Amino acid sequence: APRILITTTKLQMVGLKSKYDFARGHPNPSLLPTAEMKEIMLSVVHDAAGSGTSVDEASDDDENDKNTLCLNYGHEQGSPELLRELRSFLDRHATNDDTGNARLDHSVLNSLFITHGVSQGIDLICSQLAPGDVVWVERPTYFLVADIFRSHRLSVRGMPMVHPDSNGGTGGIDVKRLVYLVESGKLSAPNMMYLVPSHQNPTGHSMPVDDRILLAEFAKKHEVLVVADEVYHLLDWRNEEVDGQRPARMAEFNKIDSNDKDSTRSSSSGCCISVGSFTKIFAPGVRCGWIEAPERIVKSIAQHGYIVSQGGLAPFVGDLIMCRALSDQIADIYLRKLNKDYASRARKLCAILQEDEIIVLPNGCPTGGYFLWVKFPQYVDSEEFLAFCIDQGTEVRFRPGALCDAFVNHLDGEEQLANDEVSGVTATTFRSYARLCFADLDEADLEEGGRELLKTLQMYRIE
Repeated sequence: APRILITTTKLQMVGLKSKYDFARGHPNPSLLPTAEMKEIMLSVVHDAAGSGTSVDEASDDDENDKNTLCLNYGHEQGSPELLRELRSFLDRHATNDDTGNARLDHSVLNSLFITHGVSQGIDLICSQLAPGDVVWVERPTYFLVADIFRSHRLSVRGMPMVHPDSNGGTGGIDVKRLVYLVESGKLSAPNMMYLVPSHQNPTGHSMPVDDRILLAEFAKKHEVLVVADEVYHLLDWRNEEVDGQRPARMAEFNKIDSNDKDSTRSSSSGCCISVGSFTKIFAPGVRCGWIEAPERIVKSIAQHGYIVSQGGLAPFVGDLIMCRALSDQIADIYLRKLNKDYASRARKLCAILQEDEIIVLPNGCPTGGYFLWVKFPQYVDSEEFLAFCIDQGTEVRFRPGALCDAFVNHLDGEEQLANDEVSGVTATTFRSYARLCFADLDEADLEEGGRELLKTLQMYRIE
């Protein structure tokens, strides 16, 4: 197909408003918990009215009144009640999670810290590092995350990856090579690693449990922070008989028993940090999430000047709204609904795209998350194909695979060559791939958009 020349930039192409927008990673408005929020708010009002206390009678020092507490400065880590409810919620949904053959010391406990969401959690963790410290990221990865690291003047580098051509397009972190390169002295360990271990953005790949164990052991040995973006962990509809158990959150592998009972290292309780949020499993607008990490890490974050100055985060939404959503298991019921709805959407889109055998789904039909990773034929450049969609006046948009790489337009010359050599991949490795979000569109538009994409791809091939 000929190169299509248009005047818009790459990012503008992706962002152009369209009817069939597979690029935007948002939930569909029909999947926001409006009825559930109404139920919660009415119960809050009902409980307040039932207390029989008027505004004039209310005591300024009523420290046990939830309605008063949520309006005041909060505990640095979050209110004890919210932390307890969140822990119970995570435990309820982790019963069958797989920790492999790792021998776990269950006396090792992770602490929780309430945040305004995953992005803020990552930003707070970055405050534990110094300018110039090195962060490794996956390739491809969540395309906006690298700018959080760069805003802290951290040096972002790609970690060793499995080349997609070697495993049918699946890709993933090459953990064994990563360990070998560092422990053989060929590569210095980073200060931090960022990854999306479950239903990865953009590929949908989930890291096998054995790789999680190996990475956790490596991080503990070399005192490297592993920041796991677990925003999609619970958005999971796998059939365990077919797909196997879901691997446990990375923070669970802090419990690995090292057999080093005499160790006095600061990392003795592990270095894995799971960053979670209600963004994808309830509603983005509640702006409530959490950090799950060893106590020493959480205590260090709680001493951040911003936290000490203002107190805990999200006291109103967290203590009054989400605490009730968790205690009444409204969030649990809604999570089951979302998993059912997203599973149906993912399967519909996959069925449509697989009508044309030239489109490959390297990681199969998603069993969780928001995204479908597709591979076009080798001769199709997904950026040029997106430009072709726009030039032809179609309403289809998606995110080209190369634009999911953290290093597009950021490194030049020898620095880029060295980075690519370590990673084993480049941005152009993903030129024939694309990320499609199945969460945002109405179901009718999802199906129409899938067929429109196929139709436009056939036109592109003829051209």
